[in-house]
Amino acid sequence: MKPIKHLSITGLLLVGILSITILYILAVYSLSQRQAIHEIEELFDAQLAHSSNILFNLLGESVSTIDQSSKHLPIIYHGLESALKHAGSQQGGEDSLNALFYQKKVAYQIFNAEGKLLVKSSSAADTPFAQRQIGFSRVEHQEEVWRVFTMYDQDRNFWLHVGESEYIRDDLAEDIAESTLLPSVLFLPILLLLMVVIIRLSTQPLKTLAMQLSQRDPKNLSSINIHSSPKEITPVVEALNRLFVRLQDAIKREQRLTADAAHELRTPLSVVMIHAQNALSAKSEIERDAALTELEQGISRISRLLEQLLTLSKINPEAIPLSYLNMIDLVQGVLAEMAPKIYEAEQEIEFKFDEALTGIQVYGSEFLLEILLRNLVDNASRYSPKGGLISVSIIKTQQSVELCVDDSGVGVNEDDYHKLTERFYRQQQNQSSGAGLGLSLVKAIADFHGADIEFSKSQSLGLRVKVKFKE
Repeated sequence: MKPIKHLSITGLLLVGILSITILYILAVYSLSQRQAIHEIEELFDAQLAHSSNILFNLLGESVSTIDQSSKHLPIIYHGLESALKHAGSQQGGEDSLNALFYQKKVAYQIFNAEGKLLVKSSSAADTPFAQRQIGFSRVEHQEEVWRVFTMYDQDRNFWLHVGESEYIRDDLAEDIAESTLLPSVLFLPILLLLMVVIIRLSTQPLKTLAMQLSQRDPKNLSSINIHSSPKEITPVVEALNRLFVRLQDAIKREQRLTADAAHELRTPLSVVMIHAQNALSAKSEIERDAALTELEQGISRISRLLEQLLTLSKINPEAIPLSYLNMIDLVQGVLAEMAPKIYEAEQEIEFKFDEALTGIQVYGSEFLLEILLRNLVDNASRYSPKGGLISVSIIKTQQSVELCVDDSGVGVNEDDYHKLTERFYRQQQNQSSGAGLGLSLVKAIADFHGADIEFSKSQSLGLRVKVKFKE
């Protein structure tokens, strides 16, 4: 089996933030280049038009003096500045021309009306740069793209084409974009270092939490406390603390179950052992049968005790499903199940409720409420004599639904009511074979459902147990 590769939050954050930063820088570079190209286009077009106007005016007089029938045409100027010096020597514009035409990749052509090339720069072709259409155009010349501005002189009847290589524009746009990109690239290592420091500081509470957990004693289930923990870590700490609380409850239930079992099973097991020994040493069939009967009753008592202890240990709010339950149906089901045992004990049982309460409901656990009712009825049966009556009733008040179970025994002293729900407390111990957990279990289930338990005398002066479920 291949080992599981653990992802690093620091690594993921670094890679993610660095990738986004690089994409952002590239996007800025691309947008800067586009914007630079657009601005340069406008600027250079304006400059090209302005330069063409100056050249148009400067060369206009020279064109009028050219013998257009000469075989030595076109006149070629090797260098734009020298041509303009020659053409504009009489106008004294040398200094301004040097400042105006600072680019070398500029060419021009002058054609007469018949399409004959009269003047051109050394870098210009013999064919026209563009169509005879005044304004801007874009053409391909010498494997380069050129931007051409065309003018027409109606008085002297010639066409002027001034072209500029777009390489100049592209090169300048790249320089501007690179100047924007360069600071970001140089700052990238510093940004990476800052991110590492910030991420490590941000994840320090996680390391602190891991250290606390690794150094913690296994028996220590107290809450974790990390000072000044960020909001993102708080839910983890709170979830761990809730887990520790649940573990504490589970351990306490197990410890209580062990203690209760050790406390209560000691005597029954000793009694079972005595009955077993009596059965083995019996000298007659009657003695052996009597011993076996006592043994069976002792085992039944231990079985019931263990069942109650296990039920008590399982009452956990987070593990038991809850729903709305029809109380009439629930009580009728439990009583139908227990009726044979009660009749076998030569007792009677009745269920009283108002027909208007047929659909009355209680929100709770069906499993636990059945256990609650079984224990109440079983407890009433144990303390009722032969021929006695066990009465179960449901009463609806404005604030609650009341489940009442009455027995017909001798009752309980009112001063002892508060003891009835104590674990292992048995009233009339000589008359009952119970373990004293029935009402303790009823109390635990009632508390689970947020219900109250009240004790009083029944109509037959026995004990009435009332469980009040809040609506």
